[in-house]
Amino acid sequence: MSTVTAAPRKRRSSHQTQWAAQFAVASELCKRGYEVALTMGNHPTKDIMVCGPSGGSFGIDVKGLYKRNYWAVREKPERPDVFYIFTLVPEGAPNRFFILTQAEVNAGIREDLARARRSAVEKGRSPDAIADFPGVAWSYAEEFENRWDKLPR
Repeated sequence: MSTVTAAPRKRRSSHQTQWAAQFAVASELCKRGYEVALTMGNHPTKDIMVCGPSGGSFGIDVKGLYKRNYWAVREKPERPDVFYIFTLVPEGAPNRFFILTQAEVNAGIREDLARARRSAVEKGRSPDAIADFPGVAWSYAEEFENRWDKLPR
């Protein structure tokens, strides 16, 4: 007797996910009265340049995921003119947006690192042996969902 198994789901490319996330963020900003310009990968810290309805400008670094996971991002010096929008672009469900300042991202990275170190100690490993893969936990980012009010007008 043969068994029929479902074909494994193909993993979506990170390139495809990132572009979907950037266009989703640009669309949401335009609907809110902002003017946007995509940097097309030519800027190291900003994926989208934004001009607010009142004329002020700022940058956005978009981080995209297609399923709930860890947001891979490195700690950087605080800049009041750069925001992060972590964007979930799942198949068959609405997009979700999490808006954070650099200070909030840095705090999330430090919180996740502290958690990883505690976990390593609890498992009998050295806290210094954890992998250098900084980022923000999904649970930390959730409190910043739809915080469009943070962005300069």
